[in-house]
Amino acid sequence: KVKEFGLGFPPRLLKFAEWRGTEFTLNAIPFGGFVRPVGENDPSVPGGLSGAPRWHRVAVLAAGSMMNVLVAFVVLVLGFSTAWPDRVAILDVVDDSPALRAGLRAGDVVVAANDNPIHIPEQLAQITWDNLGKSLVLELDRHGERFTATVVPRTVWPEDQGPMGIIMTWEIATYSLPQAILRASQEIAFQAREMALLPVRLITHQINAEDVRFVSPVGLKAINDQAVTVAIEVGALFPVLQVIAIVSMALAFTNLLPLPALDGGRILFVLIEAVRGRRVSPEKEGLVHFVGIAMLLGLMIVLVIQDLVDPLFPVP
Repeated sequence: KVKEFGLGFPPRLLKFAEWRGTEFTLNAIPFGGFVRPVGENDPSVPGGLSGAPRWHRVAVLAAGSMMNVLVAFVVLVLGFSTAWPDRVAILDVVDDSPALRAGLRAGDVVVAANDNPIHIPEQLAQITWDNLGKSLVLELDRHGERFTATVVPRTVWPEDQGPMGIIMTWEIATYSLPQAILRASQEIAFQAREMALLPVRLITHQINAEDVRFVSPVGLKAINDQAVTVAIEVGALFPVLQVIAIVSMALAFTNLLPLPALDGGRILFVLIEAVRGRRVSPEKEGLVHFVGIAMLLGLMIVLVIQDLVDPLFPVP
């Protein structure tokens, strides 16, 4: 049973509905929302969340993130079944380059590289960098005809070029519903892997720290506005769908982090209980989550100020 479903965080501004004993409220701090189950922190409440079996609690606590993943999946299926930038085409081939010597031409679509399917330019770039000076077998599509070509990415190249000597661009693809479901599943797995590997890539300097930035709802609105602008310019919906899918996946991943106040932090306490054979006292756990909420709200305020003072997309 859920006592309250709230938009925003307390203090409460108003209760605008009640249904089957659940209050629907609007709250003052517009940084998300919450549900308040019966017996959330008191295991003595009959039928309450805290008194439920451990894996029931884990399932309930993970349900929000799983819903975010489901939203991302549905959005991606819609995108892949309508129009999605999911193919990498060669826009131009540089003179006296490995790509030109291998027979690549402008307009060729790179389907795979060393048997790895290619869907975004970053994938092909990463595989190219991993194979400098080595043979790289490309599967290409030229006007509907499939063939392979072997390129040896150079280890030294002119400053305004790259190892292979090509300029890449997106190409729109449209899939049948079964194919769209498969591609959506693959993209969910790819996004989850990229988010999990982000800290490792920061530590190993594969990604520059200055290229990573946390954003507040103010920053998210700026990203959404930019996506809408691009969608209007290209006459397609995929820029907006991409933002919805990525943000949904990011919310799912973030909420499962083992940090106080987040669902992942609450799951961590359940796992600790499973290992110890007894639970941490509700008072101590509640204090940890209270401190966590205070710290998260403080961080959010800092990020809001950052996004106001240093906007993602400055007005020229």
